[in-house]
Amino acid sequence: MSGIYAVALALTMLIWAGSFIAIKVALEELNPFNLAFYRFLIATPVMLIVCRLNELNRCDIPAMVILGLTGVTLLYAVQFVALELTSATNASILINTSAIFIAVMSYILLKERFTPTKAAGIVVAFAGAALIIAGSFNASFSGSAIGDALMVFDGFLWAVYTILGKRMLEKYSPESLTAYAFAFGTALLFPLASLEGLENPALVSLPTAASLLYLAILCSVLAYVVWYKALAKMSATEVAVFVYLVPLFTAIMAFLLLGERITLFTVVGGIMTMAGVYMVEQSFRHTENLK
Repeated sequence: MSGIYAVALALTMLIWAGSFIAIKVALEELNPFNLAFYRFLIATPVMLIVCRLNELNRCDIPAMVILGLTGVTLLYAVQFVALELTSATNASILINTSAIFIAVMSYILLKERFTPTKAAGIVVAFAGAALIIAGSFNASFSGSAIGDALMVFDGFLWAVYTILGKRMLEKYSPESLTAYAFAFGTALLFPLASLEGLENPALVSLPTAASLLYLAILCSVLAYVVWYKALAKMSATEVAVFVYLVPLFTAIMAFLLLGERITLFTVVGGIMTMAGVYMVEQSFRHTENLK
């Protein structure tokens, strides 16, 4: 049974890697905030229908609003702006800095242990991220270093969402928490899209429409459902390892479909970043095993 889920997870990583390509394609016609808004305007109703939800307690609404703001509204608004400026490959690597921010926040806010391995992993990962950003200053397209920095900030936003959501998971299932975050995050995206000028998604080209549906249905709903079904059948450690396939898949697709140039800075910095993230995650698991 776990073999089936391993194949499903590998395909899920391929879908998530493809999201960076789909975003680049859709951004050629849709502005970043419009793309984020329409993505979740499609995904949210589907998620609410396919998932079995816990009843939302009214006293938890403020917390859900914050989750929607950090895990959907700002997360994807910043990510889509970043992808107008940087490469899909760099973005897929740098978003993984979220694990580093989670480690630091867990130490400060949750008083979790800070081991030498975790500290070394943070240093290595951020050195790798810095190398990627430094390499972007020599890139042929303007603003790529700013886009890289925004993707690191996106990792910070995901870490905030994760830490805040950890307490809420004591009362709500992961599916419920995500569905409600989607709903509030979509509502909060509407003012941003309006300020940008609402565009008519019915008038976009077929490639953009296909990219929008890909992001909404495959990346935001199907991949998420597969992820949690796999977690129910496999250990968290086994499942987490698959995330390391995303930058590899993205780099290959970006080269073949977008003609992106993969620089030595990206290769070396990417290896350092993912190695640092791996060290931090291994430290987390070792700490959990000691409890």
